Amino acid sequence: MTTSSDTYLIGVGGEDITPPVGIYLAGFAARTEPSTAVYHPLKANAIAIDDGNEPLIIASAEILGFYEHTEEVRSRISALTGVVPANIVLSGSHTHCGPCIREMDRHRHGDLDEDYIERLLDSVTRCAKTAWETRSPARLRFGNGHCDIAVSRRKSDGKGGVEWKPGPGAPHDHEVPVLAVESPEGELRSVIFSYACHPTSRSGTLIGGDYVCYAYDHVEAMHPGVTAFFLQGCAGDQKTRPVDPAEDRFIQRNIQEIRDIGVLLGESVVRVLASGGLEQVTGPVSVRQDVIGLDTEPIDMDLVRAGLKADQGYIQAWARHLLDSVENNAPVVTNIPFEIQTVRFGNALALVTLAGEMTVEHGLRLKRELGSRVDNVMVLAYTNDIVGYVPVRRQIPEGGYEVWASQQYWKRTGPYVAETEDRIHAAVRRSLGIS
Repeated sequence: MTTSSDTYLIGVGGEDITPPVGIYLAGFAARTEPSTAVYHPLKANAIAIDDGNEPLIIASAEILGFYEHTEEVRSRISALTGVVPANIVLSGSHTHCGPCIREMDRHRHGDLDEDYIERLLDSVTRCAKTAWETRSPARLRFGNGHCDIAVSRRKSDGKGGVEWKPGPGAPHDHEVPVLAVESPEGELRSVIFSYACHPTSRSGTLIGGDYVCYAYDHVEAMHPGVTAFFLQGCAGDQKTRPVDPAEDRFIQRNIQEIRDIGVLLGESVVRVLASGGLEQVTGPVSVRQDVIGLDTEPIDMDLVRAGLKADQGYIQAWARHLLDSVENNAPVVTNIPFEIQTVRFGNALALVTLAGEMTVEHGLRLKRELGSRVDNVMVLAYTNDIVGYVPVRRQIPEGGYEVWASQQYWKRTGPYVAETEDRIHAAVRRSLGIS
C-alpha cells in the first residue's frame, strides 16, 4: 500500500517486562544485593512506521540497554515482520533499577537469570510484531517542550578537572522532543517523548523505571487510551537535580520524590500536546545504518603497572587484563565498532540514534548543526549495542568517569582519541546526506 506524503501506516505494541523479585539489578557496580520488591512495573513498547516503501520499527524497554542482545532481538523481529535488521532501532531507558542482562555483569552477580532474559527478548519481539500487525493510516506531528529536572554531574574543580557534583553552569539539554501519532481525523493514538537525563535518582534494591515510569503514568492518565513511550537522549553526563537546589552533592531520592520529577516531565509533554503548535511531519521515510570505528589511546604500560596497586578493584582488574594480554601476545582491542542509524522524514524530521552513553554536548551540537538543513532533529543515545560512555573532545582533557574510569570498567586501553567527536558527527551528516 502506498501512502500519501503526510500519512503513514503506524502501529504500536506494548508488554509488561517486570522481572521477578530476587533478580540482580544493573547499573551500579557497588550494589551487590539482589532486588527485594517492585516499586513500579517495567514495560516495553514498539512503534512501526511505514510509508509504503521504507518500513521502520523502534522498540524501547525500561532496561539499562540491549547491549549484546541487539542482533538477536533484531533477528527475531525481522523474522516475524520482514523488516530488515538495519531498519530496527532498539532503545533502553537506562534505568538503574532494572534487570541485569549483560554478560559483563556475571562477575559482579554470578549467573544471570537466563529464563527472564529469554522472556524479555520474546516480549520485545511480540511488541514489535503487534506494532507491525496493527498498522493503520496515521499522521505524525512534532513539537518541543521544556523541563529542567536534569543537571550536569561534571562540576569544574577549578584545576582543569571535574568533580562528581551538580554542575548547574555546565552544559545541559532541557528540551523535551514530542512526536504525536494521530488518526487521519486528528485523534491522538500514541506519543513518543525524549529527554536527556540518567534515570539514577536512587539505587537500592527495588525494581522500577525511575522518573521515566512516572512520566508515562502522567501522560497516559491525562490522555486515557493513549500509549506513551520514552526514548533516552544524550544523558551520559546528566543526572536528576538535587531536591534542594542549594545541595552540592547528589542524594538518593525517595519514591515520592522520583514520582514528582516524573510528573514534571510528563506535564511538559502534556503541555506540548495541548499547545496547538505541533508541526506536521511529512515526506518519505529514509533509514540508514552505518558502523564506524572509535579509536582508543594506546596502552600506557607504566599506568597499567601502577594500576595493579590501585585501591579500586576495577582498576586492578583492568591492569591485570591488559598486562596479561601483552605478556601472552593476545590481541588488544583499540578500535570499537560504533553504530549510527539515521531516519529522515523528508526535510520535516531527522532521528539520529547513537550506540553509546553520549554526553549531552553531542545532542546539542547535532541539533545545532543539522537544524539548518532539517526542520526538526531528535537525537537518541543508549540505542542498540551500547559501547559505554562517549565524551566530546572538550571533556577529554578534564578526565573524570565518563572519559577514563568508565573505559577501565570496559578494560579498554585508554580514553577515546580527541578526534572521536568529529568522526561521529561527520558520519551522522554523511548518513543523512547532509554535507
